[in-house]
Amino acid sequence: MLEWSRRRTGIGALAGAATVFVALVVASAIASGESRPTIVGQPVVGNVLSVTFTSESTTVSVPSGEFDGLYRWQSCDPATADCFASTHHGDSNWTSLPASDPDPHNNATYAIVSPDAGRFIRVLTHENSEGSKWQVSDPVGPVTEPATGAEPPPPLEPEHGISFLVQPAGGTVRIKPPGESGFTPLDGLQKIPVDSVIDTRGGTVQVTAATGNLGETTEDNAVDFWDGMIRLEQSGDTNAAATARLVQKLRCAKRRGGAAKATKSSGPVARSSGKRRRRVWGSGHGNYKTSGGGGTGSVRGTTWLTKDTCRGTFFKVTDGIGISVFDFDLGQTFDLGPGQSYFARNR
Repeated sequence: MLEWSRRRTGIGALAGAATVFVALVVASAIASGESRPTIVGQPVVGNVLSVTFTSESTTVSVPSGEFDGLYRWQSCDPATADCFASTHHGDSNWTSLPASDPDPHNNATYAIVSPDAGRFIRVLTHENSEGSKWQVSDPVGPVTEPATGAEPPPPLEPEHGISFLVQPAGGTVRIKPPGESGFTPLDGLQKIPVDSVIDTRGGTVQVTAATGNLGETTEDNAVDFWDGMIRLEQSGDTNAAATARLVQKLRCAKRRGGAAKATKSSGPVARSSGKRRRRVWGSGHGNYKTSGGGGTGSVRGTTWLTKDTCRGTFFKVTDGIGISVFDFDLGQTFDLGPGQSYFARNR
């Protein structure tokens, strides 16, 4: 054990002596001008560059602390100059950078700033005993700006008379913008143009319109629609209401002898077959309305049903404040509260 301890001590002493020897060789090379400076650090705005020295006779490098000489940092703009024309310290393509310390002995580092972006950087070193002889490093660069995360996309906003914001609030919702041949699933918040068709027969959609003048983005309250197929409409008139128009096809039998004019009724009529009606439920408040063949229902803050049959449009309020029904045939408006209903007959 004692013998091994002596060997280990001897090995350590030899390694230490070798390190000192290499350092002395490099230091001697620095003093004799046989080594060149090498820039350490990434050429990115905000980073600090430093210098090491490597002797031509050894691959070992030493930090700038072993060098007691002068430093001069320079830059070159590749857009206007040939930055690799020569390695001479007096190359006019290179301009000196502002020193961080008036004493050139203390400028062993350089902090890259924004005006350096796109430029190459090099460092000149001068041993005190070498007169006018400067050593020149290889250039690094071009300098880049620090990498940043991608800019977040601007928030989606509805535009009055132009577009709506829609997102699923449950179940399966499909949308068909104008000009498209088929429906696509609504998977998240989207901005869709006016006159888009939404199929909510399997789910619920939340709609947000904009108020104000054409193109303004002041958001109205959101409203939910479900259990129907609607087309979202809104004119460009100031504060025009957003309308959910029933668009599912009605399969109505032709009446013999022409269309007989029906009388008005404030109550519901008997249900027709499921194939002969279309409907949608809505809930919320804001400047919204639903529209069927016989009239419209404007929201005052409620949950309500709008249902078209072959004979007209049926409105019913289940809770909340109510809706205002405009009867196309009579040209009159009727206010409905919770538990009330109205049937607007077709002509």
